Amino acid sequence: MLTTVAPAKSLSMLLVDNDRQFRAGIRNFLNFSQIRDRTVKVIGEAHYPALALSLIKQDSPDLILVDIKLTEEDGLPFLEQLRDSNVSSRILVLSDCQEDYWIYYAMQLGANGYVFKSQGSQQLLDAIATVMQNQIYLPPEVATGFFRKFQKTQASLPSQLGQPCNLSNRENDVLYWLVQGASNNEIAKQLYISVATVKVHLTNIFLKLQVTSRTQAIVAAIKMNLIQC
Repeated sequence: MLTTVAPAKSLSMLLVDNDRQFRAGIRNFLNFSQIRDRTVKVIGEAHYPALALSLIKQDSPDLILVDIKLTEEDGLPFLEQLRDSNVSSRILVLSDCQEDYWIYYAMQLGANGYVFKSQGSQQLLDAIATVMQNQIYLPPEVATGFFRKFQKTQASLPSQLGQPCNLSNRENDVLYWLVQGASNNEIAKQLYISVATVKVHLTNIFLKLQVTSRTQAIVAAIKMNLIQC
């Protein structure tokens, strides 16, 4: 007896961007994409916050892909409105804004990820896949800048180094250089250890922080105030 497997539910998205041409390009690209065996369906577009909020209430998209600079001042308040509305949709910022200010406050206001418009299409798909797994997406170079901004605003807080995940001194050293954006080879040179040893420490760090990638480890370090620059 043959059994049929139901096709995976499509991934519904709302595009929020005031550039009509850009929206059209992204829509056409996404509608022909698959993310982890799920087809993508762009179910709506908005070029200003009020329309976006109306569409979100009406359609409950799985993901909101948003530019935080819809006008000179609309982007961040819009993210704040989404946060205060307790929307169930995941939120991924896709923007030209590369300044630490925008990245930091977008994440503080509830964005689940941040990716630049100048990055490749595969990175966008990777970002979408990551945030749809209830994880945070930040490219490593963005995560490092975000960390530095966070550290400046948290300078008055007491250090929680090694708590509650109990990293060893050497693991803290590896995590420090990871946050600086260093590669495994660069970490090995800085700490006078082998690349293989760096990988062992990273595995232990990932287990203790309950993360699965370098970017997630950096974000965990930010949230837990684990590193003092």
